[in-house]
This record gives sequence, C-alpha cells and structure tokens, in this order.
Amino acid sequence: MSGNNAYGRLLTAPIGAQEDARQAVSTIMNEIHLRLGGVSCSLSCRDAETSQKLEKIKRLYHNFLTQGPDDISVELSGTDNLSPEELNTALAGNKFIHEENIFQSTSQAVAGQYDLNRGFIKITGERNLLNPDMECNHINQLLSLAYYTACKIKYNSDPPAMIIHSCGILRSGQALLFIGPSEAGKTTIARLCGKKDGEVINDEMLFVSRPDQEGIGFTVESGPFLGKFPSKRSLKAPLRYILQLKQGNKTGLRRIDRSEAYLKFMRQIITPAYIGQKDKRAILSLMSEFSDEITRSVPVYELEFTLDGKSLWRTVRELEK
Repeated sequence: MSGNNAYGRLLTAPIGAQEDARQAVSTIMNEIHLRLGGVSCSLSCRDAETSQKLEKIKRLYHNFLTQGPDDISVELSGTDNLSPEELNTALAGNKFIHEENIFQSTSQAVAGQYDLNRGFIKITGERNLLNPDMECNHINQLLSLAYYTACKIKYNSDPPAMIIHSCGILRSGQALLFIGPSEAGKTTIARLCGKKDGEVINDEMLFVSRPDQEGIGFTVESGPFLGKFPSKRSLKAPLRYILQLKQGNKTGLRRIDRSEAYLKFMRQIITPAYIGQKDKRAILSLMSEFSDEITRSVPVYELEFTLDGKSLWRTVRELEK
C-alpha cells in the first residue's frame, strides 16, 4: 500500500474508522531514506510512537536524504525493556546466530529476519532503536550494519569505502583524519577547531575510500553519523594525513613507523560485518588489506596535544608546510 493510497482511505473513511486509518498511515509514513557513501538505505519503524523522533533525525540528516530507490531496507520494531547498554552490545558486536534467513544476537537482545535478494532486513529489539536521546553510537552501529549489508548486495562484499571511527577536519580542500579509541580526544579536536582552523566534517565516524581509477588517492567522505559535531554538509576531500591522538602536557608530532601505524589504524575500522555473514576471516581480511594499503600511502603521525588550540593548530600548520 502506498502512502497516497493510505491518505486517500483516511479522507474517505467514516468518522468511526478514521482513528484506525490514522494509525495505519502513521505506521506507513515512519520512514527515512539516507545516502550512506556509495549506497542508499531506508529505515522504517512500525511503532507509531517514534514518529516525532524520526522527524528529528530527518532534520539532522537533511543533507543525506534521498528519494530512493534503496539498496537496503531496514525495518525496526521494539518495546521498552532493553537497556541502552544491552542494545549497544548487541549491535556493536555484530554476533548473530543464523538459521536460514532468521537471525538472533547471542545476547538474545536483537532478532529478526533478512532477504538479501530483496535487500530487506527486519530487526526486532526490546527497545526503540531510533531514540535520539540514547547514546549516538546505537544509531551509528545500525547505519554501519546497513551500509556493509548493502555493499554485500551492490558490490559483492567489496565496499567502495570503509567506515572509520575518527574525527575529520577539512583544511585548504584536504582532509586530516584524527583517530584514536574512545576518550582519546576526537571531539576535543573538533571543539578546538575554530573557523580559521578548518571545518569539522564529523567527530565520530567517516567514510574513507581507496584510490579510484582516475588516480585520485584516498578520500574522506562525510556521512549521516550522529556525534557532538554531526556533518553539516555532504562533502568529499582528499586525505592528506592521519593523526593518532594522545593527550599530554605538551603539543608535538612523532612520525609513526608503518607497522605501528597499521595496527593503530586497523583498530579504528568499524567492523565490516553484514547480516547473513558467517566467515569471520573475510572480515579480518578486508580490515587488514585496507589498513595495509592506506598506511603505505598516507603518512601517519602521533599527535600529542593539550587543550591549547593555538599550539595545536600551529603544530598542524608546520606539518602541512
């Protein structure tokens, strides 16, 4: 049933039946279409209570909204009993028990079914997955799962870009990628970035693409990922440097040798797992190959920094020269 047909039935229904029709329309219309790197994804929620929350997400993601068609459709449903910590564990781990096209997380917190031939996933949890008041990484994990699943369908499990846990700063048309584990200072870097220092692309997650056939090197692309500094616009820029963050009592740079850079960067790749995948070796191979290739091509530095923004960006300028 299309949305227009549902509204038509609402307008022509007897007064006594209009409430049921309104609920049907609400169920159908709770949908958002997003561009995720080289794929498109739809998120829909059959729970009418999430309508206002979904509208809030639409406003946050307005630069990434599409009209379809979608490479993957994700349908969500849930109630009240799952804590944010349990949900994050279920989605972040991407550990699922499969039986034909039915799956369930090992924590039994998330379950559902999928049909990759039709590009469809249905996820059922015990809590509303689209609650923007929860920590942003729940939605980010869901988007990464949708992205890699769509890449399985569209690119035969060879993603055109990997999702990196990072903060990106655009300076003079090129991107600097600041990486590190949680609490390393990625959001702090974004806060210390004034208008004259550059433009924050995102402080949580970004797409990083391999060199293309035209000879353009690694590139950084914004995406609809939530964070303290969500992407203000859709952009793509060449990657110039990777900076491993280390908070300290001074500001300085240290060139990292390639073996160390390889390991540090690999830890920041969002695991490229998709619904229906059973070969863990394929996941590790993708991460290993990408980390090896990028650290051979892009210089990696350890950036020790304080909360003094002036010394931070002065050090970055010296590196750029």
